[in-house]
Amino acid sequence: MSVTINVSSSKFYPTLFSILVYANPLFRTEGDGYLTLFRIHVAPLPQYYGLDTYLNATNFTLYTRENPTNGDIIKPNDIESVRNSHWNASKQTIVITHGWIQGGLACEIVRDAFLEVRDCNVIILDWSEISDYINYYEVIKFVPHVARYLARFINFMRIEAGLRTTNLKIIGHSLGAQIAGLSAREVGKSSRVAEVIALDPAMPMFQEKQPGERIDESDAENVQVLHTCAGNLGMNISIGTSDFYASDGKHQPGCGVDMFGFCAHLRSYRFFAESIKNPKGFLGTRADGATAYMGGPTLDPNAKGTYYFKVNSQYPYARDG
Repeated sequence: MSVTINVSSSKFYPTLFSILVYANPLFRTEGDGYLTLFRIHVAPLPQYYGLDTYLNATNFTLYTRENPTNGDIIKPNDIESVRNSHWNASKQTIVITHGWIQGGLACEIVRDAFLEVRDCNVIILDWSEISDYINYYEVIKFVPHVARYLARFINFMRIEAGLRTTNLKIIGHSLGAQIAGLSAREVGKSSRVAEVIALDPAMPMFQEKQPGERIDESDAENVQVLHTCAGNLGMNISIGTSDFYASDGKHQPGCGVDMFGFCAHLRSYRFFAESIKNPKGFLGTRADGATAYMGGPTLDPNAKGTYYFKVNSQYPYARDG
């Protein structure tokens, strides 16, 4: 028996991966993009649950140098949960979130890099109760809702706990990158966010959307986009204040055949995490010869336009610094 899958190229890989994980519900991406054994939600998102049920299942966990791995759960609109945590309003705040069918590694290695070089608040948004469901096209319907939920949380922390958006950085990988941009735009209606870092923002069902519906340079004061699987799983258009394409932006050294692009897609957060500890490690070059560094603990304010840079096939990936 043969089966014909009639989908556009931008939908092919999520569709194919959905079929794979449906056939074996233990498939999941992690680490360098290889399929590993990890249980995910195969059943469709229950329709009888209201939106609030899913949003209330998301978690905001605070990490600092005092509690680098044992985080404090902060509950939206619950100031006591803030007071009972390691929150320090005088420090920079960094919010990190993940993408579809992923573990926490994308968030954790970025968290660890920041806490190594900077005394700051790191808050991880875990929306895996939604993102771990098999159907990508159902999950993406929740992206704007999760983004608004994150924005409400940031505004709560800003008004009640002293968070300063002028010193706020929101970082997301894949679908998390879309959430990062949309949440920053929402917060920006009352207080402009300083930086958004989009790590290979998800392309399927977002490439054709307009600003306000997907990540865009207008979402924050400085929006940097890192492309590692452009045109496959990640967006292949320049949409940030600065856009950095690793290698050719599509294929990454050391990823082998990488049929589904998972390895290249996940390299984005590894490159960025390394840049935090080695801020002069990834030197990008524009078509006119101008240069700027990708990433770092603070984005280069002079980086504007589209840059390309080379990487090594294994850690350390940086060729400079």
